[in-house]
Amino acid sequence: MEKENTTKIKGEILLGIIFALELYALPVQFYLLLKNPEFTFFSAAVRFFSFFTITTNTIVFLCTALLLFGGKSKSNAFFRKCTTITAITVYILIVGIVFNLLLRSTLHLEGHHLIVSEIFHTVVPILFLVFWLFFVSPEKISFKVISSWLIYPIIYIIYTLFHGIATEFYPYPFIDATKLGFQTAIINGFFVLISFVVLSVILILISKIRTKKISLED
Repeated sequence: MEKENTTKIKGEILLGIIFALELYALPVQFYLLLKNPEFTFFSAAVRFFSFFTITTNTIVFLCTALLLFGGKSKSNAFFRKCTTITAITVYILIVGIVFNLLLRSTLHLEGHHLIVSEIFHTVVPILFLVFWLFFVSPEKISFKVISSWLIYPIIYIIYTLFHGIATEFYPYPFIDATKLGFQTAIINGFFVLISFVVLSVILILISKIRTKKISLED
């Protein structure tokens, strides 16, 4: 019992750190965007949430907030499910992987821009993975859930392409239909979805292995 309480406290401390990082980084990033004179508050908000990085880090923020302060609410129960947290782990890891492999070398950030970027793309993905690995009770997750996990990135890609057609703004170069052509942008989006599937399979397998290990120990 004492070990369980200690583990729970450590998990809540880690959640608190992630929550605090997001509570700092999300408003600062929006403020930095709002400082641009070409944006109104509304247009800045639309641009802000046009980035998968922002929407996913917002999901992480909501998840940590509800796990810490949600009490016995239905929202807390939903975000506490292993399936839900595993899906969020996939999303935030994709944020980190895509940025660090494809985008980091193309950006030259300084000051607060650099700080919030590192929080969004490196620190939070690593910390949330650690939380999932060590503080979330594993379950045997069916591979069938991957289809539902893909709804979020599919909606995002569709929105981004059509929003880009209307505004000529694309948040990421690999999905820029203006420069690459619509067909190439769709193909790149498809490969991004494949990366979601691959990572989902890996995390589900890890969860299955951990579940089997725990059952053997019992």
